[in-house]
Amino acid sequence: MKFIAAALTLAAVASAQIQLSDPTEGTVWKVGVAQYVRWTGNCAAMGAAGKAVTVEVINGPAGNVKFIANIGTIDCTSTTNTSTSLTVPPQTNNGPFESGTYALRVNADPIQYTTNFIINNPDAPAASAGATATTPSTTEPTTKPSSANALMAGSALAMAALAVVQLVL
Repeated sequence: MKFIAAALTLAAVASAQIQLSDPTEGTVWKVGVAQYVRWTGNCAAMGAAGKAVTVEVINGPAGNVKFIANIGTIDCTSTTNTSTSLTVPPQTNNGPFESGTYALRVNADPIQYTTNFIINNPDAPAASAGATATTPSTTEPTTKPSSANALMAGSALAMAALAVVQLVL
């Protein structure tokens, strides 16, 4: 019985984070038009803070990722409501939102990033050549949805369960 309780606790801890699933590479968003951000899992471990997790548009080279705009918040405390509609504004503090390649940073615990995708503003010039979004440097924690992450999480859970079994025995 101790093993089952320990395994369930470990499974709850392993799933206490979100994995972003949309937007994906190749997605094109248009400024001023509501678009969906989707995820799996939940951030219930964040408590009340998980009800208003900020979502930011970012870009720039790894190690020098720049904040572009805050586009809203998500409530990621549930496993049943795993998407929300957000809108990229046509203007930022620095002027018109430039068309180009961007990513989203979701300030959950741990911080999550989407893959690069396109944001199109037909009323603004294209972003400069150096403004493509890239995966942030390794100084910031990143978790991206992939089969490798799922395998790693499953392996970690199995190893932790094995350690609990050894402690119980």
